[in-house]
Amino acid sequence: MTASLAAFTLVALLGLFMAIDLFRGVHVPRQMVLTHAGFAVLGALLAIGAALAGNTQVYVNIALVVIIVLLGVTAAHKRYTTGQVQKGLILAHAGLAVICYLILAAVVFGVKVTG
Repeated sequence: MTASLAAFTLVALLGLFMAIDLFRGVHVPRQMVLTHAGFAVLGALLAIGAALAGNTQVYVNIALVVIIVLLGVTAAHKRYTTGQVQKGLILAHAGLAVICYLILAAVVFGVKVTG
């Protein structure tokens, strides 16, 4: 779980830098987008591995990641096909990602968030 959190920390930092650039109208290099996506996949696989090993606390994260990925892929596709940044998609992607990250951090650090 700690490795998943570490991967998602890097994903979050890259995402923050990309979002700032996109909202300022600055071009984001494709390599940065692919690095962001690659580490997101790594973090998700590590979380899935933890779930398969019996850690049921990350099930919510896995469901959220599916939605986050769909929003991110949709935003990237629209940007590359139309040249326009879909700010609403990026905000939804980022907002859900923050929630997912906080839940994962709570699990890793042993913060009881339910019952």
